[in-house]
Amino acid sequence: MPNFIALLVLASSLTACVSSIKPETKQSDFYDFGLQKPEQQVDFGLPLESLSAVEAVQHGNIRYRLAYKNPTQVFTYAGSRWSSLPVELLRQQIGNNPKPEARCSLKLQLVAFDQVFDSASSSHGVVQLQASIVERRTRTIVGQTLLSAQAPASSADAKGGVAALNQASASVLNQAADWVKATAATQSCQAQ
Repeated sequence: MPNFIALLVLASSLTACVSSIKPETKQSDFYDFGLQKPEQQVDFGLPLESLSAVEAVQHGNIRYRLAYKNPTQVFTYAGSRWSSLPVELLRQQIGNNPKPEARCSLKLQLVAFDQVFDSASSSHGVVQLQASIVERRTRTIVGQTLLSAQAPASSADAKGGVAALNQASASVLNQAADWVKATAATQSCQAQ
C-alpha cells in the first residue's frame, strides 16, 4: 500500500510539472492607419450613401500576392491582422460633410486591398475603388468609374504593406473626390 501512495504522489507531481509547460505562442500584431486628423479627411462634395467592400477583402486578414510567381494566388500574413475591416479603415479617412440638398449621392465599393510583391524584396500596396454617382430621386446611375492607386512598400513584410496601403488608400480617395466633383458638376448634382 505505501508503494501505491508513493506512486500516486509521483504521478500527481509529474502531472503538475507537465501541465505548467506550455508552448510559447506569439501574439498577433494588429494594424490600422493611425489616428486621422480632420484636415487629412477627404470631402467628396456629395453625400456618401454607402461604402462597402467585395467579400474577398471584407475581413481582418492582411492580404498579399506574389506577382513574380503567381499573381492570381492570394496569401495572408499569419501573425498580422487589421484591427478593423479595411472598409472601416477607409471610412476613417472620409470627412463627415453631409450635403442634404444635393440631387445625387455617392456609392463606393472597395474591390482590391492588397500588398503586391514584384520580387521577394520589392512590393507595393494596391487599392481599387468602384465609384458610382446615383441620382437620389430616380436611383439612376449618372456616372461610374474604377479608380486605382498604388504606393511602394518600405519593407517586404506586413508593416511595410500596411504603410503602403495607407498611402494608396489616401491617394485613391483623393482621386475619387476629384472624379466626383468633376462628374457631379456636369450632371447638375449639387442642387435639388
